[in-house]
Amino acid sequence: MVASGSGATGMARGAATPYGVKSASAAPLRSPFVGEDTLYGYLEQVAAGRPGQRAVIFRLSRLDRSHRREKHLQIVGNMLQEVTQQYPGRLFALRGGDVVMVCKGITRKAIDETTDLLRYLFNDDPLARESASAADFCATFDLEINQAQFMAALEDLRETEAKRRTEQQPAPGRIAQSGETGPLDPGRASELIDAVSRIDLSTMGRRQTVWEMAPGKPAQPRFDEFFFSIERLRHAIGANFDLAKDRQLFLYLMRWLDRYMLTTLMRDHADFQRPLSVNINLSTLLSQDFATFDNQRPTDWRDRIILEVQLADLWSNLPGFLSTSEGLKRRGYQRCLDGVIHQALPFINFRRFDVDYVKVIWDDALLQLDERTLRELCAAIADCGKGRIILARCGRREAIRVGQAMGIQLFQGWQVDQANQTS
Repeated sequence: MVASGSGATGMARGAATPYGVKSASAAPLRSPFVGEDTLYGYLEQVAAGRPGQRAVIFRLSRLDRSHRREKHLQIVGNMLQEVTQQYPGRLFALRGGDVVMVCKGITRKAIDETTDLLRYLFNDDPLARESASAADFCATFDLEINQAQFMAALEDLRETEAKRRTEQQPAPGRIAQSGETGPLDPGRASELIDAVSRIDLSTMGRRQTVWEMAPGKPAQPRFDEFFFSIERLRHAIGANFDLAKDRQLFLYLMRWLDRYMLTTLMRDHADFQRPLSVNINLSTLLSQDFATFDNQRPTDWRDRIILEVQLADLWSNLPGFLSTSEGLKRRGYQRCLDGVIHQALPFINFRRFDVDYVKVIWDDALLQLDERTLRELCAAIADCGKGRIILARCGRREAIRVGQAMGIQLFQGWQVDQANQTS
């Protein structure tokens, strides 16, 4: 369990859900991609219907090696598959690690929103950060007028990959450095957990309230979120554990903290005055640890627990999330989709995900939306349900005003806490 909005992802490994449903990850997930060899034939097929056809190359091969694992490709595929359901098309995985999406009727705005989602997924990679050029991350081609340029770009990628394959590979047996794709070293993992086990984790726990703040009405606390302060934990561990630069260790720690959090909930649930939300990895929800936790909870207690899953975690195993979420709903748990950027709201079918809350991260860009974008965002909020959208990380006074103007009624963040302490 992590501080809200961390973006941590987890992959289940063949676990049984607490509801007797076999996890979708027990067998290899069906890839949404087809191979590079079929791309050229597909382009010939769509040539007759070329008007409205656009192709996008996502240059994932330029990402750091730690962001080019098989699970990342699966996440990208799940996200882009949602796009190709709205705009008929196909997805292709190139040998060099890049991804091509060809769609008919897709607008430039939809492409930009999709690019924003993918860049947010890889936001700790220099290539995908907001300060980086979007042109370095992806390239878009209107096949009606510049298919030749698209084919030339594909040829450049093929030549680059062929050259890479001829270069000398790392010597066998070389130890993977921090952030590389090698397996998690048991010694480093053990050292990390040993360091954490010597810390009083009860001092790392934090609670923050989600407030209902409808215009013209007194603010009311809706529920509290319980999370660990990762920054305090990093400081307590010491400089030898730079979690931000070692993704595997970070995710390993998050799953370990999930287990600690479940133990805390079982022990202290009687002390909770309001419903409680917890940010939890999907892999933990699919694990025996959660099954044990669930079986020991009173039936009338579950509806006071809100399970928050990161949007990036959902994309890592969409079938697993959908089946597990349905089982959680039947057993009385509420579910929240966390870590959502505002660009995603008009673009993602949240009705399909069937969650009780959607937590949107405040962004100062919300202060400068053009009229069309604002109108689309307000429509998406209304469609999702005004009482289900939470505007989180509200660190400035304007966030409450802007959120209310868009129809949002639920808010979270230090500025929200300050406003309600002084009101």
